[in-house]
Amino acid sequence: MWPIGKKNIPQRRLEIRRSAPVAPSWFVRIFRKPGAAGSLAIAMIFFVLAAAMSIWPADPLPYRTGQYVSWDITAREDFRVLSVPLLEETARLARSSTPATFRLNKSALEEIIAGLEKMPAKLQAAKTIDKVPPLLLKELGLEVPKKTDPTPAAKPDAKPNVKPDTKPGKKNPAKTKPQPRQKTPPTKSQQAYAAWVALAEPDARAGLAKALGKLREKLTRYYIVRADQAARQQGRTARHVVLVGASGKSQVQKVVNLIGQDETQRLGDLAREASAHFDPAIRSGVGSYILAKLSSQPMYLYDATKSESDKKISVQSILKTPPDSCYKHYQRGQILARSSDSPTLAKEEAAGLSEAELELLLAEHANHLLVEGQTHPLRKWLRLSFRGLLVLLLIGMLCTYIVCYAPHIIEDNIRGLKLAAMLLVMLAIVRGMELLPNINPHASVVAVCIAGVILTVSYDQRFALAVGSVLAAMVVLQIRGDLALLAVLLAGLMSMVFQVREIRNRSKLLVVSLITAAVVFVVNLAMATQAGVLWRFSLGECLWSAAGALLAGLLVQGLLPAIEHIFGVATGSTLLEWCDASKPLLKRLAMESPGTYNHSLQLGAMCGAAAETIGARGLLARVGAYYHDIGKINKPEYFTENQAGENKHEKLNPAMSVLIILGHVKDGLELARKYNLPVALWEFIGTHHGTTLVQYFYHTATQQSETDKAPAPDESQFRYPGPKPHSKEAAILMLADAAESSIRAMSEPTPTRIAAQVHAVVTSRLEDGQFDDCELTLREVHQIEDSLVKSLCGMYHGRIAYPSQDKENANKKQNGEANHHDAT
Repeated sequence: MWPIGKKNIPQRRLEIRRSAPVAPSWFVRIFRKPGAAGSLAIAMIFFVLAAAMSIWPADPLPYRTGQYVSWDITAREDFRVLSVPLLEETARLARSSTPATFRLNKSALEEIIAGLEKMPAKLQAAKTIDKVPPLLLKELGLEVPKKTDPTPAAKPDAKPNVKPDTKPGKKNPAKTKPQPRQKTPPTKSQQAYAAWVALAEPDARAGLAKALGKLREKLTRYYIVRADQAARQQGRTARHVVLVGASGKSQVQKVVNLIGQDETQRLGDLAREASAHFDPAIRSGVGSYILAKLSSQPMYLYDATKSESDKKISVQSILKTPPDSCYKHYQRGQILARSSDSPTLAKEEAAGLSEAELELLLAEHANHLLVEGQTHPLRKWLRLSFRGLLVLLLIGMLCTYIVCYAPHIIEDNIRGLKLAAMLLVMLAIVRGMELLPNINPHASVVAVCIAGVILTVSYDQRFALAVGSVLAAMVVLQIRGDLALLAVLLAGLMSMVFQVREIRNRSKLLVVSLITAAVVFVVNLAMATQAGVLWRFSLGECLWSAAGALLAGLLVQGLLPAIEHIFGVATGSTLLEWCDASKPLLKRLAMESPGTYNHSLQLGAMCGAAAETIGARGLLARVGAYYHDIGKINKPEYFTENQAGENKHEKLNPAMSVLIILGHVKDGLELARKYNLPVALWEFIGTHHGTTLVQYFYHTATQQSETDKAPAPDESQFRYPGPKPHSKEAAILMLADAAESSIRAMSEPTPTRIAAQVHAVVTSRLEDGQFDDCELTLREVHQIEDSLVKSLCGMYHGRIAYPSQDKENANKKQNGEANHHDAT
């Protein structure tokens, strides 16, 4: 038989497997959850932005000013570095050696030519040399001849100076013929004057015009400039100048060819040379005239605009394309920065990397990347790819944790978006700090500590530690940190998270930040000492990290109201403010619904004690209990704790009564919005009954339907709309509210009966599935039950019965007492 049985067993298994439903994969199960698609989109956007901040810049310089260097840094490739002093000196020399530009003084040239051309007519108009203007005579080098007495001659009618003979008939022997006048030879000036006047004749003008043409040509070749300009050009390093003639054409001449107006000897020689082709009689006058004009105004004028423009262009060319002489050259393997421990460094040089060394390392780094891009172009992309892969792995770890331990974030896309935005803001803060000059990487602890406080306040400590650790790893990856930096960030995160369990006063964060600063200081110092970093460097990094932790506490202190509003949470300090009995809503509850007010105060004490028993937020549970029944303010007389003998529900149909009872939840939420109650307390109002059944009115409606032989009422119409509790504190309130109501209805609440009733309430809520959306464990449920029993036993402790009360208590026991509270 055994071979047959052995053969049939696999067949039976195959049949069972075929008939069994195929379970979907884990991937499909996750994406079947509400909000999974939106959460995936948020995760992808978060990855893209986080990877971009981590990858950019692709290859930053891993050094900073004042950094401790544990080894000599050498050049990886041959490179050169532009020297600013050499560049400035080269630019200065280029400016000084750029040829200056001089332009022909056309007005001066024309004035000389026109003056000589009109000179014959001017002199002819004067008639005689003595009538020529003195200034013109001076320019021509002429002199007016001095006046002298002429030789005496006998006048025709004059009588001879001889005594006449008185005797008649005799002739006067002294009477002679008149003598001729002697002519004075003309002076050189007179000859020159006559020659000038002769040139005024029409037949002589052609010769004068020809001579003036030759003079014009010669004068353009006389590079006469102002005396100061000549001295200035000779003092520059430029060996040439640019001369622009009458036609606009440029020519280059040596600087030594420039003639200053103060060089009288050279000007005289040039004037004589220029007048050499004139008539010898006027040659001297022409030379004098030219010399006079050239002494008063230069033949070439300095063109400042063109010269400065040429200098600027020359300098810009040097700055744009510096010559090789402006660079300092470094060989491969040459030491660029010595170790901070090197004994060869002077005391002032052993303060870490200097600005000059950092600039040198930056130039070497840029050159290395350029060479690497040309020789091994794939290396850069491999680095970027693996860096993006690391970011993806970290985000994958974060998403896995959320899926396993915080699935409510997946369902609530708004909350997931807020979480992703907060993490991106922290990464952006780190990136912004990295761009600041001389910032130390250990200052990034400020972002991690801020995130730890926000996550602890908004979620819980376990969630804050998990998400904060991933953030710390991403920060280290982003700023290219090391293991020591990761240890400092994790130490600051843990110190913050473990201390910020609940913020009940404003000084809490200051104390927490001070303690965290001390922790990161010690951890940083220990890591630096273990690595052998010198004290003067390690103390600086320790102070940076401690200052970052302290700054984180101060920033969170100021941002706490905004954090509470964005994440919909309430810190201990805010909750304590709403505990004040003078708050308008609590005052109104106490005055209009005193029974509900006392009931809420009792629940507050019970919930606070139970929450602290399981490690939940006791203050939140207590304040939530204070406000959970504020909706009863609108119709307080319809609830048993506010009734004084008359029960209004006896006159109403059960369906109408249940609408009033169910309405207090909706009314409570409306009052919460009206009085700006913290959003964290809204859950207590909406979920303190969950989707439980209003048993009293459902039972009454069922009895009426049986009596009237009508269809049984629909149970869903007698259930609260929900939702079910999501937090442990809200679940505690549900149990405490139901337990207190049921115990208050008991005639003789002994400890044994209280424990049994509380257990029954807890069991009914568990069986009804009211805690399906809550993270309560069975162990915590048992702890809550024990705490509620202790609190209720303290409230309803036994008392000695007075004789007058015996009969009344017996009647109560016999007749019973119907409880119209909404929880039953």
